[in-house]
Parts: sequence; structure tokens; C-alpha cells
Amino acid sequence: MSSVIAVVKSIVGQVFAVSPEGIRRVLIEGDRLFTGDQLDTGPAGSVTLDLADGRTLDLGRDTQWSANTPDSSTDLEQATAQAAPSVEELQQAIAAGVDPTTALEATAAGAGETSAGGSAGGGHSVVVLDATAGSVDPTVGFPTEGLGATNAANNNITGLATNANANATANTLINSTLTLSATPTLTEAGGVLVYTATVTQAPLTDLTVTLSNGSVIVISAGQTTGSVNVPLAPNDTVYNDPSQISVTVTGTTGGSGIAVTLPTTPAVTQITDTIDTTNVTLTAGETVTEGGQITYTATLTNPAQTPVTVTLSNGSVITIAAGQTTGTVAVDTPINDVYNNGSTVSTTITGATGGNFENLVPSTAPAVTTITDSVDTTGLTLSATNNITEGGQITYTATLTNPAQTPVTVTLSNGSVITIAAGQTTGTVNVETPTNDVYNNGGTVSTTITGATGGNFENLVPSTTPAVTTITDSVDTTGLTLSASENITEGGSIVYTATLTNAAQTPVTVTLSNGSVITIAAGETTGTIALETSPNDVYNNGSTVSTTITGATGGNFENLVPSTTPAVTTITDSVDTTGLTLSASEGITEGGSIVYTATLTNAAQTPVTVTLSNGSVITIAAGETTGSVNVETLANDVYNNGSTVSTTITGATGGNFENLVPDTTPAVTTITDSVDNTGLTLSASETITEGGSIVYTATLTNAAQTPVTVTLSNGSVINIAAGETTGTVAVNTPANDVYNNGSTVSTTITGATGGNFENLVPD
Repeated sequence: MSSVIAVVKSIVGQVFAVSPEGIRRVLIEGDRLFTGDQLDTGPAGSVTLDLADGRTLDLGRDTQWSANTPDSSTDLEQATAQAAPSVEELQQAIAAGVDPTTALEATAAGAGETSAGGSAGGGHSVVVLDATAGSVDPTVGFPTEGLGATNAANNNITGLATNANANATANTLINSTLTLSATPTLTEAGGVLVYTATVTQAPLTDLTVTLSNGSVIVISAGQTTGSVNVPLAPNDTVYNDPSQISVTVTGTTGGSGIAVTLPTTPAVTQITDTIDTTNVTLTAGETVTEGGQITYTATLTNPAQTPVTVTLSNGSVITIAAGQTTGTVAVDTPINDVYNNGSTVSTTITGATGGNFENLVPSTAPAVTTITDSVDTTGLTLSATNNITEGGQITYTATLTNPAQTPVTVTLSNGSVITIAAGQTTGTVNVETPTNDVYNNGGTVSTTITGATGGNFENLVPSTTPAVTTITDSVDTTGLTLSASENITEGGSIVYTATLTNAAQTPVTVTLSNGSVITIAAGETTGTIALETSPNDVYNNGSTVSTTITGATGGNFENLVPSTTPAVTTITDSVDTTGLTLSASEGITEGGSIVYTATLTNAAQTPVTVTLSNGSVITIAAGETTGSVNVETLANDVYNNGSTVSTTITGATGGNFENLVPDTTPAVTTITDSVDNTGLTLSASETITEGGSIVYTATLTNAAQTPVTVTLSNGSVINIAAGETTGTVAVNTPANDVYNNGSTVSTTITGATGGNFENLVPD
């Protein structure tokens, strides 16, 4: 930390102190000066300092002083020493008879030290001598008077042959014009001003030129120019204060032989600014409760010379009054609400103007204030569609008691998510119910909020009350059908399968018309049962088995409808043969009855009809193995028809046999004929004329069954056709002649065959 070098004891006007960092401040009584500070009294100020070593220092107007040791003090002492002789030197000069108004240089920096123990720098403001022939009253114990100018002006003007003024006499003066020039520019950092006085005619003796700043230039005898160096103390401030130093010639002394014309134009030096930075920073209250005020303070590193306007990023404006280094503004925070909006408020300086600073640089560091929220609760409730039909949509609505500042994500117990947009209080989501199905699953759906985030709320509290929706079943039918093995072999098993159009939620019991029960397990669509058929036999008993569903329960179906269509199974017999044979009476007499008997190898289940080759039909009654029929033989006749009768089975039906096979072996019966005669007689034309034809007629007593050939003794043959009893033949007699040769012709039957007669007897 900087050490204190001096304390302001008293002050007149406005005096400034500038820190090593360039911060400029206005001093008041009691202010402290630190190592590195520079002090500037300005054109109308003065100050008295109490130094740290106990001394007192008075500084007059237009004085600059540095607290750095020893440089600043040494420079001021040297400037004072160069500006004027000490009091002791002045007293000695007067005692020796020297006129101080002509022989000594005028002071350039004001009076010497007046305070006991004071250091260099002078005790009061600079004193400008108004006239070169003025008088002073030195404290030497006796009065003094100024020397007469007329006497001094023309002394010792001889012997100056080399001067342009050599021909001048004591009473003759040559006009000489005096001009004054100065260093044209210096910066406010200070330096040395060189003033140069130039005359157009060289003086015979030294010419002393007194300037308005108290400095004295001596133009040596015989010379036309002279100069003086005037130190300019640093006056580097942070303000826009470029200036100029204007110095004029106030008078001359000496310079015999010339009449000096003083210049009317001042010698001007421009003092330019060196740009120094003044910073302005922003601070704010560290914490404030939501709804309170934040006080922003803008602070300058140097006092403002004119009001400074500081614009903040929040739009607020701070004004720092002239002469001050700080200014404030109070900004209201948002009123207490339900949102998280108090974490921090960061504000920066966006612009600063005024103050007459050379370079005003706002700090970019933000002023950060923590706003403490007063926690308020926002409620969140869930509602849903009251009633829907199975397969419809449930609309869930989440409702906030305050609008969301950011999107709110609401998670439901069913996994759905509702988003409430920023600025809104409600959000919805549509949830599909299970698709319309066949089960009894109506009832209620209860959903709750399991979590909620977002919205920037201070305290978001979801309701635990569930949103309840009643789901009404739309009654859908589940079909139940029965199928069976299409074909099985006699004696095998029939597999019955009950099939649902939808899987069962609980076991389903299916009752069949044959008394069997099929169970369909939960989660399944089918169930089966196997039924044994009757054992293998010889009968046709397997054609079809038809079974239906007589009842069905279970499965949790809305409407279970069994099919009425029967399940039909064709039972294929394993074909077993039943034999059928025919037997008959072995021998009978012509005209008797033949008994035919049909015999089965298995008893008939139904009557069996056996058709014989003779057209007869035997019927075997159900439960029997034999049946018979009596067939009358032909009545006793004259024909040969009784040798044997062979009869076969031409067809057999009935009995319900799988395979009824009639035997092809004939049943043979021998018929013994009782022999009966058939007479055959011959007759002829009784009389004919010579040369005519004799008609012979053969006559049977029974019609012939087959043609009968009758041979006559005359060699002629008579044919009796089958079915006929007579036949004729005409035989020509010898031709008519003149002889007596006619009497009688006798003819007999010599043989007869055919006709299938048991016994043909020609007459």
C-alpha cells in the first residue's frame, strides 16, 4: 500500500492530485497525498501541505509538485535557485552599491521560501514584476532607492568601435526592434521552454529583456540574440485540457546605444494533451430478494469535470455529477412470481460519455447480482376422457396453475409423455386403448403423473390424484368350430379338434354331441380329443360319423358362438369277405321240386337277397346264415329234359356285409325223366290219278321241340318243324302211260329222329 507523503492543510480554489495510475481527484482539506502523486494548483489555486517529515509547503497558482522523492523536490529547488538570488545575496549586493533592478535578473518562479523549514517550491503564487525600475525594500537595516535610469543608460558608451552603433554618441540612440520567440509545442508531461529575444541592432551594453512570466533574457553587448530556459513542470492530467502559454516582453533595461521597440506579438507555446485513461467500473448489490431493487454504482478512477452519463446493458442510465467519481441507479427486479428467475443478473456498461476525459474506458466486467427466489408452488393436475368405447383413444390433459416459461414435460404412469408448450397452461396426449377385441376387458383405466420437469417453476408439484377413464366393451363374436379326422380305418381313432377364432384368455370347455369334452387351454385357439371307433368286423358300419358341439364355456370372450356344422368322419372299412354258396337237391323225378339253399359264412345284419340264374330268389333273414327256395321242375312230358339242372348265384345284396362274395360254383340237380311215348303215324292221299302226286303226311302225337326227320320206305323224307306236329312230302307217281299199272302204292315209316321226345314211336 502507498505511503502517505503529505496531508492537505489548507486550500484555495481548485487543486487536483493525479495518482500514478492516472486517476485525477479534486483535493479538499485533510486529503492525503501518496508516493507517486502529482499535484497541480491550476491557474487560480493554491495549497498548503503538511509534509511527512514535519515541514510545511506552500504552493501557489500554476504550480506542479510531485510527491516522489527526491526528484520532484530537487527540480523545484533548482528552478527556484535559478529564478532569483537568495535574500542574503540580494542584501550583500545592495550593501555593495549594486542596483538590483539593473544588475540582477528578475525572479522567474516567484518569491523564495517564506515558511520556516519549508522546502523548495516557493511560499506563494508567482509574482510578476510590473516595471523594471520598480523598487524593493530589502530587510538590510537601511533604506534603498532605485537607481536613475537616465544615469545608467548612457554610462560608458565609448570605445565600442566594432559595434554597428560605434558612431553613436551618448545622446544618440539607434532604433532597434525587439522580437520574442518560444518553443512552439510541448506536451503536458512538461519540459523546458526556450524563449529567444532578438534585436535588429546589437546593443553597446548588455540588454536585459524582462518577460511577462518573470523570466529575464540577457542579450550580451554586441549580440542580437539571447535566450532563457524556463522549466515547465509536468501537468499530465486525464482531462481534455490542451492549452497554450503566451508570453510577452514587459520591458527592457540596459542596452545602451539603441532605442528598443518592444514586440506587441506574444511568443506562444502550444501545450498538447498526452492521452491518459480514466476507467469507469460497474458494481451492484451482491444479493437481493426477488421483487427487490438492485443498486448499480458506476465508479470513475478520476473525478468528472463535467457530468458523466453511463448507459447499462439493462437500459438504465447512471449520471456521475461533475467533481464526483461515483453515481448510482436503483433497478427494480421482477415482482415475486412462481418462476425460477433469480439465479443471477449480469449487467455491463454499454456506453459512457462526458466528464471531459481524454480517454474514458468503461470496464467490460459485469456487475453480477444474485436474486434469491421466494419459493412459490405451481400445481399440475391430470384429467382424461371420462368414457370411451373399446379401441378408442383416451385424451389425457395436464393442466398447470401458472403458464410455463419453458416447455414442461409430464410423464404418465402409462409411459406416455405430455408436453406443455412455453406460455401455455395445458398440454394433451392421445393414448390408444387396446384394439377392439373379443374379450371381456371393459372396466376402468387409472393413470397418474409420475414426473414433471421444465417450465422454470420455483416449485412444480404434480397432483397424485389419478385420471380415470371407463372403457365400454363393444361386443365382438368369437367363433368356435369343430373338425374331425376326415377318414379313418375301421377300428381306428377319430381326432376331434375344437378351434377358436381368437385365443382364449381362460380355459374353454367344449362339449360334443357324442358326450366327449374338449378343453382349450388359456392362450390357445385349439384343443383336441381322440375317440376309438368300433373294432374291425365284416359288416358295413363305417360309412360316416357326424358329431356337433352341444355347448362351450370359458375363455373370457364377449360372445362365444359355437358352430352348428357337424364334424363328419368317413370310416373306411377294412374289407372282410363274407362267402355265399348255393346248394340244391341232388336228384328229383321229372315234375318234382328242387330245393335251393343259399348259405352265408357270417350271419346277415340285414336280410340278404340271393338271385339265382334260374330267376329264383332266396332271402336270408337278418341274423341268419341260410335261406332256401323250392323250384318246381317242368311237369312230366314226352320230352327229354331231365338229365341235370345247373343253377348259379347271379347276385346277392343286403346283410350289411363289407364284402359279400357269392360262390360261382353251380348247384346241380339231376332230374330223372319218367319216359312217355310220342306216336308218329303216316298217312297218304287215298287216291290219285296216274301221273299225279301222292302227299304223305307224318303226324306226331306231341309237338316237336326240335325238327323231326321222318324217313319213308319210298325213300322220301318228311320234316316236321319244331313246335309242329305234322309234316308232308309229295311224291310223284309214274307218268301217265298206256299201261294198266296203277292199282295201289303202300308206303311205311322206316325211321324218325329229332323232336327231343323221351320215346318217339313210329306207327
